[in-house]
Amino acid sequence: MAQRRPLELSAMGAVRPPADTAVAAAQRRERQGFDAVWWADHFLHWFPLSIWTPELVPQAAAGQASPHVWFDPVPVVAAAAGATREVRLGIGVTDMVRRHPASLAQTALTLDHVTGGRFVLGVGTGESLNLTPFGLRNDRPLSRLDEGMHILRLLMAGTGEIDFAGDHFRLEGASLGLGPFGDAPPPVWVAAHRPRGLELVGRRADGWLPFATDPAAYAGMLAAVRAATVAAGRPEDAVVAGLYARVVIAETREAALEAIDGSLLMRFIALTRPSEAYEAHGVEHPLGAGEFGLTTFLPTRYNREAALALAAAVPREVLRETVIHGTPDDVAAQLAAFVEAGADHVQLTNMTPLAQPALAAASEALLADAVVALRTGGASPA
Repeated sequence: MAQRRPLELSAMGAVRPPADTAVAAAQRRERQGFDAVWWADHFLHWFPLSIWTPELVPQAAAGQASPHVWFDPVPVVAAAAGATREVRLGIGVTDMVRRHPASLAQTALTLDHVTGGRFVLGVGTGESLNLTPFGLRNDRPLSRLDEGMHILRLLMAGTGEIDFAGDHFRLEGASLGLGPFGDAPPPVWVAAHRPRGLELVGRRADGWLPFATDPAAYAGMLAAVRAATVAAGRPEDAVVAGLYARVVIAETREAALEAIDGSLLMRFIALTRPSEAYEAHGVEHPLGAGEFGLTTFLPTRYNREAALALAAAVPREVLRETVIHGTPDDVAAQLAAFVEAGADHVQLTNMTPLAQPALAAASEALLADAVVALRTGGASPA
């Protein structure tokens, strides 16, 4: 039986200008007692530019000219490091297509020093929307990630000159003289959801960071991770069991549902879900049978008419299941169910401002209430 760790809670960092606001947000999360802040690594967002018009999207009406506004997380982590003292700072997640594993190893070690040992690196196979529009190919993505992690570990460990000939990467006499800040390199977390990816997590990762909204399904994936960890000869609890939790929160459950149901953007977020989420309600994924939109959805392919038709094809049940939602007590209870299922680390991504910008300010205070309830055990699994 894996040993349970104390529950950790983290938050998504601000990824858009102004830069001082992004740094201030990290400071605020530290004051609020969060254990970590993570920054996504994107070029594009999940929303087609064709629908980004004032009559459809409140954010466009408010003057945001494009959905595709993202900071590079590396310098933001460095800036946040100088403005915080204890909170861990992570990139969650990047890929080894845009960032070669050797470059990523150097970046991770550098941020390890800049943060005083507080940096956490998250990696995944990569998403089409960050690759295809920029002419980047990702053949056999899981194999690439596996090789990349092997190289990453070798270079961060400083084992001297490395020769490696794989299907995706080749090294000849490669080495990095930069060592870690402390006794060990920064931890590497992996985002994975399906059997081969879960096996890789158990074999290579320090932490696991999946999307999930169903505690039972989460428990099943975690069991696969634990089995793979043991099969690899590692301690059963070697991998920190994380959860990427998308949250829409409001003063009433009805207000949260109204925000979700009335948001066009939330329908595109729902397209990132796997086919199984749609098949559970007797329908095919709008992107096609067997699709996992998180890795395959490419918003640049859709003109306005096609994009709106795609969004309309998302059933309300799937839309609502895309996020953990409700009042602070509702959210705390749903998250407590994941903790009961084995989650050690919950990353809270407040999607209320995306769903309904008018609720943004209130949602921050309500999310803080949910955090207090979860930490103190004030909410039991529903």
